[in-house]
Order: sequence, then structure tokens, then C-alpha cells
Amino acid sequence: MDSGSQKTFSRKGILQPIKLIECQGWFPQRADDAHKGSNGRVLIVGGEQSMAGACCLAGWASYVAGAGLVRVATIADNTATISSCRPELLVSGIDEPNQLGKLLQLVDVIALGPGLGQTRWSRQVFEFCLEHNDPRVIDADALNLLAHTPDKRDRWILTPHVAEAARLLNTQVDEIQDNRIAAAREIVSLYGGICILKGKGSLIVSDKNETICPYGNAALAVAGTGDVLTGVLAGLLAQGMESYRAAQSAVALHACAADIYAAGNGLVGMLASDLMIPLRRLRNGLEVKDEG
Repeated sequence: MDSGSQKTFSRKGILQPIKLIECQGWFPQRADDAHKGSNGRVLIVGGEQSMAGACCLAGWASYVAGAGLVRVATIADNTATISSCRPELLVSGIDEPNQLGKLLQLVDVIALGPGLGQTRWSRQVFEFCLEHNDPRVIDADALNLLAHTPDKRDRWILTPHVAEAARLLNTQVDEIQDNRIAAAREIVSLYGGICILKGKGSLIVSDKNETICPYGNAALAVAGTGDVLTGVLAGLLAQGMESYRAAQSAVALHACAADIYAAGNGLVGMLASDLMIPLRRLRNGLEVKDEG
């Protein structure tokens, strides 16, 4: 968004809030004869130098959301670190982008961006994924790379925080914060798909639907929580959830998990991995939220 288009932002109406209990009614149920392949297969692509943890958190969260098998494609130096952190993840070291070719065919959903970086390797991997497949979740540095080489697709879900949204729209953070709903709408107009604009009152916007998340708190203002959201979203999509419902549900689960944590521990000191236990309970309907 250039300076000439900033004035097109306008405030409209009252957004409908997401309801956790409604989201929980949408979740796929685990069949008695289920196997790992029938519960969805996810590929997390990212993890440049010093950012192995982002892929680990995203992959872990995909499992917690119910995915049956989760792969990670990352730089070769990260494979041992991620495998030792979460041995359930199938980790492949990628030296050249074409090594991704087979992996892209083995999964149902690709989440591109956690810890991806903006190096030459990052750009090559980003371009290969967009050329040879249809990534469903675009997060973190994949959003920053997208801002440099814009594309528009109907099926993907973009998950920017305000700074990433500002880069996507070529504007300033203050302009995004001044009218978040208009910013999310413009991202959808320019890039397609669904936009989850993260922050206080996260927005979920498509060309047909607009909702706001009434849950969440400042405990989420810590590194890695966005990677957890990406993983939850990818895991729900891999189980066959419709895109907009999956986006609403992932945001609601993520935010409510932070509320559960903060209720018992306070707002300061939460780690992104602290979300996993309440996320699992919420995903299984063992925790509910008073909507009164």
C-alpha cells in the first residue's frame, strides 16, 4: 500500500467474534481405525541458521492439533537439533531447493516460513515451493519474501503480525494499527486467500468472511508463539478442515491456550512451548471457555 492508497482505509461495522465452543464442534473426530496417514500429513519448511526452534515448535504444534505425520525441511545443520528436541518429527536437511521435490509430494499441507530467514537459501526454497506446489500457510519470513515478490493465490492463509503486514502493504506499522480491519482486507485483495492479522483482537479476513478473536492476552508477546499458531493451523488443514474454519479454530485454540496459562501463572514468563498442554486439552474438548 503506497502513501496514496492509505486514505482508502475505512472503518466498517462490528465484527463477529469467534466462539471457541463452535470451533470445537468443527474439529475432525479420530476414527477407531485411524492411522497416521489418515490423520493428515504436514510439511514445515524453514529453519535457517539459529532458527531450528521455530520449525520444532511449528511441527510439535501440528501434532498437538491432531496431524498424523509431520515432516520438517530445513538446513542440514539443524537436523540433529530438531530431531533431538522432538524425535517424532521427520527431519530432512535441504542443501539445494530441488531436494524438496519429493517431500512436497508426500504431504497434504505445506507451511512455509517458520524460521525461514531471508538468505539466498531462504529465497531459493521459497521460490521452489511456490513454483512446484501450493503452500497453504505462509508465515514469518515467507511473508517478508512475498512482499518483495508479490503473488496472489486463493487457497493460502497468510499470518502476518503488524510489522509483516506493513511490509506486505508497503506502509508503516502505525497505519496498520490505525485500521487493522482495512489492512487485512487490503492484504486479501492484493494477495488472495485468507489473512490472519495477529495481535490484540486477531482478525480473520477473507473476501467473504470477517471475524475477530475475543480471546488471548499479553503472555503471547514472546518469541515462538507465532510458530505454534502456524503449526496448529497446518495440522487442522491437514485433517481436512475447510480453510476459513481452520483459520478461526487455530486462532481460537492458540489464544485460549494462552488464557488458560495466564490464569494459573500470570502474563510474564510464558514460553511458546507452555502452550502445548492447554492446546491439547482444548483440541480434545477437555477445556471449554465460558462465553457468557
